[in-house]
Formats: sequence, C-alpha cells, structure tokens
Amino acid sequence: MRNKCLTITLLTVIAASLTACSGNAQTTSSASGKKTVTIGAVAYDETIASSYLWKELLEEQGYTVKVSQLELGSVYAGVANGQLDMFTTGVPKIHADYYSRFGSKFTALNKWYSPVTQAVAVPTSTGLTSMDQLASHAAEFGSQIVGIESGSGLMRDLHNKAVKDYGLQKYTVIDGSTPAMLAALDKAMKEKKSVAVTLWQPHWAFSKYPLTLLKDPKNAFGGSDSFEVVANKKFVGSNAKLAAEFKKFSMTADQLQSLELMINQAGAGHEQEAAKKWIQKNQSAVKEWTSAGTS
Repeated sequence: MRNKCLTITLLTVIAASLTACSGNAQTTSSASGKKTVTIGAVAYDETIASSYLWKELLEEQGYTVKVSQLELGSVYAGVANGQLDMFTTGVPKIHADYYSRFGSKFTALNKWYSPVTQAVAVPTSTGLTSMDQLASHAAEFGSQIVGIESGSGLMRDLHNKAVKDYGLQKYTVIDGSTPAMLAALDKAMKEKKSVAVTLWQPHWAFSKYPLTLLKDPKNAFGGSDSFEVVANKKFVGSNAKLAAEFKKFSMTADQLQSLELMINQAGAGHEQEAAKKWIQKNQSAVKEWTSAGTS
C-alpha cells in the first residue's frame, strides 16, 4: 500500500504514458458540454473504493469521470503536473517523500479518514495482540510473514525497522503483491490455519475475517496517519463546487470497510456497480457531501 520509491527514469516513463493516455486532464468540456474529471488511482482497496465512489457521485451530477490506475509515484506526478486532477488517498506521513517532492503543486482538500495504521495482522484466534509477541511464535506461523509490494512503505518499515526492533530474524518476509497476500490470508482462514500478513486499517479484510492488527509499541511502522484528497492546484482554483464537496467528504471505518467489501465481492470490472449500491444504502452521508457545493 505504501510505495515511496521514485526514480527519474520512472518519472520519464510516467510523463510519456500519461500524456499518451489522458492528455491534459484539467477538467475540460466534452462535446456534450459535460465536464471531465480524471482521478488517479493505485491498486489499493481504499483507493479503488473511494475513486469509484466519487466516479459514481460525480457522474450523477453530469460529469464525465475517468479513473486512471497507475503506480503510486506516477499518480503524484500526474496530479502535480495537471495530467490528473486528483488522488483520493494521499497519506501525508507514509507518502512524505511524494508530498515533499510534489506538494507545492497540489492542494490537500481534507482528511477524510483517520487514523490509518499498519503492521502485521494475525487471526484473532491466535490470542496475539502485539508485535513483540511474534518472535516467540515463529513456528506457529511457519516462520513466514506474507507481505505486499516490494518497495512499499509498509514493507520498507517491516524489513528495515520491525524485524530488528521485534527480533523477527527467524521469519522469512515474503515480498509479493496485495492480491497474493489476500489470497494467502483467505486460504489460511478457510483452512483455519495461523498466518501472519502485512495489513492496514481500515481494510475490508477486518470485516470479513476475525483478525487482529498487532499493536506496534516500538512505533516501527510510524504510528497513525490519515487519508486525504489531494488535487492539482489549478483544478481546485477553477472548480470551487467540487472542491467544496470533497472538503465535506468523511467516512467512518464501518462505512469504508463495507464499501471495500462490497467492491471486493462484486469482482473486477464491477467496482462502480458496487459503489452505486453502497450509495443507495448510505444516502444521508452522501447527501451531506454532495450538497456542500450548493449552499
């Protein structure tokens, strides 16, 4: 979930690909007179959920909305240079490198969810509650911690800090992908086996499975953070109504995790359908956000 590595080569590829795919995304008018908004997204559940939630909400208001899924660094670069209009899940502490590099060219509209925490998660049935208990339970977990994308902030903190701080040298940390981690988690839970995975809250997995995100008393994973909408400054300046709506946007853990779970259960290609169903069930919250720009 937390990629922080960005190279000059990657930026060059990003700029070329974004230009080819989307051109200038700054809320332009289409032939039908409707405006177009381009949302940058990465393959994290909270990003997919919030991006398709707002795609549906904005289309209901007459906008044409594109969700462009890219690598994390390319999303920040795209928002900064105006080829993307916004990113719904900026994480200021964990993505600090990107905020430092590009922050002068985007605006953080609001913090719509807090706290965001990350660590290792285990089945609640194991009885473990803290990272400092893992070292003495290596055999129970097959001496493995199943991780996500190599280079993510979560994996960086696990490799560089948590392993040392909590004496986890007996464990093999498996770098992979978020889908592979979730598949391993699902398999273990169905087979009622112990498994240790890298996870963060909020996440739909905590709604589907009895899991415990282990406490991090040594702060190896950096403490709590927040999700916020970041948008290109020019976009914000020329779209006051939309900016007002995003500034009112706020979700509880139950709301976000239920949305994520509905999208996960709907399957790839049906994200917006699931978001639409969630909206129908949560009209009071939605009306509060979307009426902000009309007052």
